[in-house]
Amino acid sequence: MLPNIDLRIANMIKALEQVVLPALPRDQRLARDQAQLVAGHLRMMGEQWKAALRYEQISLDDLMTLARDLMRSAPTPLDKLADALADAQACDRESVTALEQANIGLGHAVDAIILGGEAHAPLSQVSIDAILDHGLRHARRERTWFKRNGLDPDRNDLPDLAALFDTAA
Repeated sequence: MLPNIDLRIANMIKALEQVVLPALPRDQRLARDQAQLVAGHLRMMGEQWKAALRYEQISLDDLMTLARDLMRSAPTPLDKLADALADAQACDRESVTALEQANIGLGHAVDAIILGGEAHAPLSQVSIDAILDHGLRHARRERTWFKRNGLDPDRNDLPDLAALFDTAA
């Protein structure tokens, strides 16, 4: 039987903390800091990996909602946004990679609308409000996703991943 991903991550952390770090001279602060950073990221990845597919699905769904809002209210030509939205809707929702690529493609199309297209046309207040609302949801989702790193000063006010997913359902 092969070790599962959780066990493999735990073993990498253990190797870093019990073998690599003790072997590093105390005066090698950069090397020690980097080893601790890697261990911290491995811990965070251990928490995140099982939820990565759902996280990407929620992120894409939210971005598609913004794209649809912009389709109704943006003043610029919307062909590229419509194409990117259709591609996002057709992507393989069981593939993290496909979801990531759809997020990137749709994100670029949304960015082009935000910039006002080639004419740099100003956005309507409805579009601005939709963008700001999306930005707030997106920032909270990312802050929650990376809560485990302990750097967010308001991390205690953020939900855990399960609660984040429940509110998105």
